[in-house]
Amino acid sequence: MSVAWLLGFGLGTGVFGRLSDRLDRKTVLVGGMITFAISFAAYAVAPSAEWLAVPRALQAVAMVATFPLGIAYIGDVVETRDRGAAVGVYTAAMGSGFAVGPLLGSWVASVAGYPAAYLAGAIIAIAGAAYGAARLIRKRSGLAEASLAPRLVDLPALVALARQPAMVMACVANIAMTLSMTGAIFTYFPVYARGAGISTVAIGSLFAWRSIASASGRIPMGPLSSRLPAHWTLAAVLAVEAGIDLAISRTASPLALTALLVIEGVGFGVFLVSGQLAVAATAGQTNRGAAVGLFWMAGSFGDFFGPIALGVIAQQNGLIAVFQTVAVAVVIGAGLVAGLGVLADRRSRRAPAPVT
Repeated sequence: MSVAWLLGFGLGTGVFGRLSDRLDRKTVLVGGMITFAISFAAYAVAPSAEWLAVPRALQAVAMVATFPLGIAYIGDVVETRDRGAAVGVYTAAMGSGFAVGPLLGSWVASVAGYPAAYLAGAIIAIAGAAYGAARLIRKRSGLAEASLAPRLVDLPALVALARQPAMVMACVANIAMTLSMTGAIFTYFPVYARGAGISTVAIGSLFAWRSIASASGRIPMGPLSSRLPAHWTLAAVLAVEAGIDLAISRTASPLALTALLVIEGVGFGVFLVSGQLAVAATAGQTNRGAAVGLFWMAGSFGDFFGPIALGVIAQQNGLIAVFQTVAVAVVIGAGLVAGLGVLADRRSRRAPAPVT
């Protein structure tokens, strides 16, 4: 099921980003919500565990057709001066959903069973699709007049984006962050904390507090991110993330581990707002979907290869070596982000800004 998720997520980011450039954001966003509903219904009626790979892949497709493209949509319809605040509210809503969703789902499952919980999710997704169809603005780009047949995965467009230092900076930052978050924090922190004497229930509570802390910092960070240089913000967050990884490897105190996880959550919230706002500002309306897709594709690279590489390290050298290795890698990423950001800043001073 993990392979199905990663394939759907990794391959879908570029396809749906470019599709939204050629069609329009609203159509793809509403279609993504409908796909969410189909995936939840498929979970509810799956006859065996083997069949769960199908809704898992659909769920990944739905996710890349909604979460990343919401940033592209904001870039299209919100003025530049208000874009930071809008991204802050949007990402805070995402974080709130991740915090509330499991609580609601577990309550429905305890009362009526797991199939009912998935069907409740399908109903919520349909309601979201209906609301989007009624209220979202359909804003077509210049590419919308062209046929959909030519290259949905437009390699020349992706190559052109990859030549922009600001885009490369954001992608490198996302790879470094997902290496730490997915590889070290989500995968190995629970194992490490359990070895430190923290119960499984308490570990779940810690991650819930992390989600709350992450979401709470996103709204105030939105307006600030419009005033702060993205490369310095991202580099600073990555440096703090590396420090947290290193600190985790040097303590077994439950109180210290709790504080470190909460601080890491706040840092990720800052990163999410600043990173996605930087991507939205890098591209114009005709290629913003592809830019957001490339950013999330870079993140899926870290999601996929990070846990595999860290698994080898954990097996050979232990959990402490995992956090120390990630800390070094993230520090290197922070340096690259700072350097690429300085280069992008110099180029932007000599070139006109993209049409927004």
